[in-house]
Amino acid sequence: MKFGISDLRFLRRSRNALIGVVIGGVLVSMAAVIARVPDTEFQQNARIPEGAQSISLTISDGRDAELFLPLDYRKDSSVPLLIDLHGYTGSGKSQAAYTFLQEAAYGRGMAYIAPDGLEDTLGSQYWNATTSCCDFNRSGVDDVKFIENLIEKVKGSANIDPSRIYLFGHSNGHFMSYAFLCSGTKDIAAVAGLAGAMDPNIATCRAKSSNILHIHGEADGTILYSGGALFGNRYTSAIETVNRWAFINGCDNPKQSSLDAINAIEGEEMLVNSYSCNSGSLDFWTIKAGIHTPTLDIAFANKVIDWLMAHQKV
Repeated sequence: MKFGISDLRFLRRSRNALIGVVIGGVLVSMAAVIARVPDTEFQQNARIPEGAQSISLTISDGRDAELFLPLDYRKDSSVPLLIDLHGYTGSGKSQAAYTFLQEAAYGRGMAYIAPDGLEDTLGSQYWNATTSCCDFNRSGVDDVKFIENLIEKVKGSANIDPSRIYLFGHSNGHFMSYAFLCSGTKDIAAVAGLAGAMDPNIATCRAKSSNILHIHGEADGTILYSGGALFGNRYTSAIETVNRWAFINGCDNPKQSSLDAINAIEGEEMLVNSYSCNSGSLDFWTIKAGIHTPTLDIAFANKVIDWLMAHQKV
């Protein structure tokens, strides 16, 4: 069979397209291994009392989320809001089960919502936070805008105290919480997160002073404590991340202490660095020998909630 020039061009384009599909599939498969956060396997259940008030919201991109309200919620009294962001491959439900923050928020009179990221070609939910994590299909989805829309939807559905809106994230969700602050938003009172990092390019962050609690395990094999890269795209180390916020907030002279925050780990497993800041606040909790997904519990959740509730918008 003889091929003309147009046929050869078509075959060449088809071959290149196939190579692109294969490489893309390999990259996403690698991403699932690299960001190996088996959130769907967590067996813990957030214990929310039967009859708790909730409101189903449709945010954007066809994504729905359930807003949970505290037991004594009344429309004439404002309440704090906690937004809880899952890791790569996770979901809002798995995040609530893993962190125990839904239960802790309910017990402390906070509204709580744990939205879902979009699905990639592997069916794994993700947030488009930085070049390294975790929009591996390069969809370009604007998750900063999604969170902005979520906050507006929640404020339109319940009486939320605008000075006490908080973000927590794990892994990719922690990356996303920092990306949201780096958009320059003034909506958030404080951010706490576990096992996340930032884009090392300082120019990508337009954050104002804020209240930051960074938590990271020394033995994290997924998002390395010492920093690393995903597909050649670097992310900051835990120290570099904290130093970034120290610069933004004008912080120095950290005081060291220890903290027992996770009952499942014996002793005072957290090395705490508390900074003195000109604006906002900064705390850095290092989990000694901690992994990417340490076994969390209600004690940890209560400690995080206590830290968040001690801060209002700068």
